[in-house]
Amino acid sequence: MRITFVLPTPIRIPMGGAKVVYEHARGLAARGHVVKVVAPKQETRSPIALARRAAVAVRDRIHGVAGEHAYSASGVETIDLPNPSGASFPKADVTIATGVQTAPWVARLPPEAGRSLYFVQGDETFVRPDARESWHLGMPLITCASWLAREMEAVGLEPLAVIPNAIDPSEFSVDVPLHARPAQIIALYHRHPVKGPDVLIGALETIRRQRSDVGADVFCARPPSHALPDWVSVHVRPAPRLLRALYNGAPVLLHPSRSEGWPLVPMEAAACGCVVVASANPGVGEYLASGESMLTAGIGDGEGLGEAALNVMSNPTLRSRLSQAGQQAVANYLWRESTDRLEAVLQDLG
Repeated sequence: MRITFVLPTPIRIPMGGAKVVYEHARGLAARGHVVKVVAPKQETRSPIALARRAAVAVRDRIHGVAGEHAYSASGVETIDLPNPSGASFPKADVTIATGVQTAPWVARLPPEAGRSLYFVQGDETFVRPDARESWHLGMPLITCASWLAREMEAVGLEPLAVIPNAIDPSEFSVDVPLHARPAQIIALYHRHPVKGPDVLIGALETIRRQRSDVGADVFCARPPSHALPDWVSVHVRPAPRLLRALYNGAPVLLHPSRSEGWPLVPMEAAACGCVVVASANPGVGEYLASGESMLTAGIGDGEGLGEAALNVMSNPTLRSRLSQAGQQAVANYLWRESTDRLEAVLQDLG
């Protein structure tokens, strides 16, 4: 089959949704399909949009990512399209929208682009308040999470399949035993409010008030726009080997997001033996269970998140139990099996 994935824009920095797309693209190409990932540029030429685009270009140059793609995959062609008009899309048997921005483009493609499919990876109302309206554009739907499937069903839609995100055991696994790790916290920082940067800061401050010996590593795609505590080490776009080492250097991962479709970072951390301490967003609950394989706090409760982390750090028995359960839980999800499900859906469409 000829399969095209559509991203909302050229991806210059690490981004979970784009990583998922490339993992599936890699697997489908390995199965003999002709796979392309396209990233149209925004078609609007309003002065505000042009100014915003110029500002992003300057920021990318400052951050050292101008002109580079954050992801690639063997056998997969990545194409930056000049615009999202139908004429610019490659001919295909199936073209897959992967986010709210891309759904209208794919819904109006000509027959040469093949069947249209919408892969919903999250509740993107934080991107656009009317994001859920894109579910009703007439395209068949698939999603990565059962909670999103239930939301679709509640409004009379029936997704074709739930295709869970997964983990690569060769990329993330335990190198340092839990008992040998220092009193250290690790967390992903993202400036968008839905990702909980304020929650993260509140949790870190709560931890430090009670445990002055605790350190923290925070990694991020771009330099933080919030003032993090001065005792926190910041790592901008760490290389995969360093990220694995950071996970293995901490017993606890803080996950402060208010909303996630199916987040990858807690999976990666759990595979490396970290105990996940998370805001109780539905995405992380797809594969970890509160009290069994992670601890949770209320969404937006930085103090509660910090207290839960302190509980883990002060209780070796709890820490060991949650770490082992977390490793076992995420080991159930492999990219090979998820891409098998996706391939079956695509073949049925064809």
